[in-house]
Amino acid sequence: MADGSLLHRRISDALREQIERGELARGSRVPSERTLAEQFGVSRLTVRQALKDLELEGLVQVIGGIRWITRLESSIEEGGSGLVSFSDLAAANGFRVTSRVLTYQTRSSTLDEASVLGIAPGADVIDLARLRFLDGVPVVVDYTLIPEAVAPGLEGVDFTTESLYAILAERFGVHTVNAECVIEARGASPELAEYLGLSAGEPILEIIQLIYDDRGRVVQSGRSVYRGDRYRFRALLESGRGARRTVNRAVERVTDPSPNFGKVLR
Repeated sequence: MADGSLLHRRISDALREQIERGELARGSRVPSERTLAEQFGVSRLTVRQALKDLELEGLVQVIGGIRWITRLESSIEEGGSGLVSFSDLAAANGFRVTSRVLTYQTRSSTLDEASVLGIAPGADVIDLARLRFLDGVPVVVDYTLIPEAVAPGLEGVDFTTESLYAILAERFGVHTVNAECVIEARGASPELAEYLGLSAGEPILEIIQLIYDDRGRVVQSGRSVYRGDRYRFRALLESGRGARRTVNRAVERVTDPSPNFGKVLR
């Protein structure tokens, strides 16, 4: 019979390899001691010792009495530094940003979209959806609508690596200065969960924005869906009637433009 200490180390080694290969997904619940004991043909005490080793290494954490595989730390915070692009925010935190383009098309705007963007009904809009990564970890699904007149010829840009804010500023002279936003917590749909590496129903944060340039135009209408464990929003809250008027105006104006907006994942 194998030595007890050697046996539990073999089990911790096997579990570590499963985590590294993705067979035990980051952020998922660790199988029960009974399940692991049956899998490896050992006692629950031996399993408990192996899991303790992984806790000490930081691969497993206990939250509310339940063991979880520790998530990779690729999170980002927005709000404290004003309106900045996702790319700039990530770079400031030492992350590398890449994207997968889910859809790109120029099409006619709906009535609702035209109303929100301040353009004529039927005027062309650029409909862009991207899955965005921090150091290879999926963090956010970004949907963006831009009046085509604001950025004609945008289709030639490689959005797997380029920043939309930077392209608008450098190529089209569009400088974004502020945004109105609504933030809502909800459970991930099966489609969003698949893109973001979550289980259906896990928490996400959905942010809907209207973004203005230095000429006072609405230049983007955006919907960003973040993993709940990868994003924090910091805000300064003020009391007083002026602050309440600002909040009420933002809530009234920032709405999901139409049923077609973000249609890739809805």
